[in-house]
Amino acid sequence: MRSTTRLYQAVLRDRARPIWVRLHRAFSQWGEDKGFPAADAARQKIEHELAGARLSMERRDGCGRYVLAEPLDGGRLCTKAIFLDGTDRTPGWVLVTVEQEGGTPTGAKAPGFLPAYLRTERITDGAIHLEDAAVVFDEPEMTHFMRILTEPRRRAPIAVVTPDAGSAARAEWLAAAVAGAALVVRLADRHTEELFNQAVGKELGVYSGAIRTYAAPFDPATERNTYRHPPMRPAKLRDEGEAALATIADGMLGRAAGVDLPDEVRRSLPVVLRVLAGRSSVSELASAMDPRPAPPDAAREELRRKMMALTVRRAPAVAPAPPAGPIAEPVGDPVADPAAVAAKAAPVPVPDQVAPVEPRPELAHEVADLVVKKVRDELDSALELAADLDATQRLLREVRTLGLRLDGVLNLVITPRDLPEDPEDPEDPRVAYALLQEEYAEAVDTVRTLTERVRWLERELAGLGHPMYGVPAPEVVFRPGSLAETLVEARSRLTHVVIGDTDPSAVRLDLTYPGMRRTWAGKAWDALHALNDFARARSSGAFSRGFYDWCAVGDPGRYTVPAGMLVMRESKSVTSRDKFRDPRTFPVPVEVDARGEILMEAHVRLRAVGYPAPRMYFHDDSGGATGKVYVGYLGAHLPNTRTN
Repeated sequence: MRSTTRLYQAVLRDRARPIWVRLHRAFSQWGEDKGFPAADAARQKIEHELAGARLSMERRDGCGRYVLAEPLDGGRLCTKAIFLDGTDRTPGWVLVTVEQEGGTPTGAKAPGFLPAYLRTERITDGAIHLEDAAVVFDEPEMTHFMRILTEPRRRAPIAVVTPDAGSAARAEWLAAAVAGAALVVRLADRHTEELFNQAVGKELGVYSGAIRTYAAPFDPATERNTYRHPPMRPAKLRDEGEAALATIADGMLGRAAGVDLPDEVRRSLPVVLRVLAGRSSVSELASAMDPRPAPPDAAREELRRKMMALTVRRAPAVAPAPPAGPIAEPVGDPVADPAAVAAKAAPVPVPDQVAPVEPRPELAHEVADLVVKKVRDELDSALELAADLDATQRLLREVRTLGLRLDGVLNLVITPRDLPEDPEDPEDPRVAYALLQEEYAEAVDTVRTLTERVRWLERELAGLGHPMYGVPAPEVVFRPGSLAETLVEARSRLTHVVIGDTDPSAVRLDLTYPGMRRTWAGKAWDALHALNDFARARSSGAFSRGFYDWCAVGDPGRYTVPAGMLVMRESKSVTSRDKFRDPRTFPVPVEVDARGEILMEAHVRLRAVGYPAPRMYFHDDSGGATGKVYVGYLGAHLPNTRTN
């Protein structure tokens, strides 16, 4: 089977209905520019072939799919635009993808019909307007631009081009290359550049002809990871010209392609494909686009009610008489004020004459102490529910079984001769495989989230009987969407793991196998987290053995990975031959090895068998001079005697 690389992906939100009229005009004109005959808008299905290329345009019941497949250096380039008209409550969407199947790798860029389509209406990424060309901002508009840049719902990357002799031409070239997936902004002059840099801060600014890409989300007040927002120096832009701009475009499009589809798009996309295939009715689309809100959690609500009732009992027996006249709304957080909580939760009879109550600063501590003691049973039950060993093992077994099913579908069912012509057919095994991949990734995310919750509950229950006032909430669980995101997050969060220059090999996997990136990213993050936890313990003297023992023993509270994922030594046939040793030799500090590099044999198998089989190579110096673990490589399987 030929490998497929996703070069471009964009989800466009379009409130104007019907979408197909404007999209049809832009897509068919693009086809005419390539030599295809004009597409008749009155026909619901159109197919044309020309010199090995194939144009297909179909629509039905408010949804449709336009496809252009072109031959390309021994492979083919496939551009798709799948769309769905919106409802009164939800805007419609267009999912645009460009994929290369086999052939010589090409650079990523937006398909040619997009600028014309973007000009038809105010089309967004769900939050910000996606323009068909570079947008110029000057001093009076800087406040408006900062609102766009810091919009929390923004999904599209934004490239900021600073003033220079060639900045206008660079901005337009870049805007055409990333149209629909990103936004390109050009600052009008040096004064505007200065104002912008004052707003974002010195570390996150961009200066003197450089271009910087700002990922989403972005808040200069809290952003600490400058690696997420890579700049390109003006000297490199001048020396390399379009090649440097292509590097920026590749990065922006790669980042956009790695973002998960919005929930309503992910839910409704399979229904759209079934409607186009004539296997579903359009009535299913309404529920997919506008799902009913989830019912409230009865158990959580009951626990909250009991805690509120207990708080009321500890409140003073009497309260001041209400003043005459209108009552003002209370100011502040009622949860932090036990008296206010009592007043709202359960009315207390108030006599005609009451005495004022002296303020008691220690009341919050007393209430918290009583709540912990009185609802201990509820907390214990919650922990048992989350940490029940049988349930956890059952869930893990199901996840691993699903992983085996994925491998089986890939290696045994899907072969080139078995594949039908239309990969969008819901009965096509490739579609089934993609859905299984998504289910597996969701299951892994669920296990990771529950595991983190259990860890937090264990820590808090260890202090039962003591006031919990001021105890922080559990840390938000990182849910990696790609290997690239995992590396960025690990560099900013993990203090005992040092990651080398392995981003290109990781990003290559993300783009070549988009369906597997979440699964592999989750496994990589778990392994990095486990290595960090291990290195912290070993460097402090709390643990004295190796990483394999750390994972094999698996004491409660440790971050670990299954020992079956670990290989601590390579075979002699690999380590004794330079052509296999060299790809496994990676830079380390001279404190680790005087040569500045070392052969890394230990590795984590993100996928045990089959192809591809990603690996993460590392060297353990947690018991050495630096007290850290060094990760030299994350990417496709390195060459060995079987691959030679």
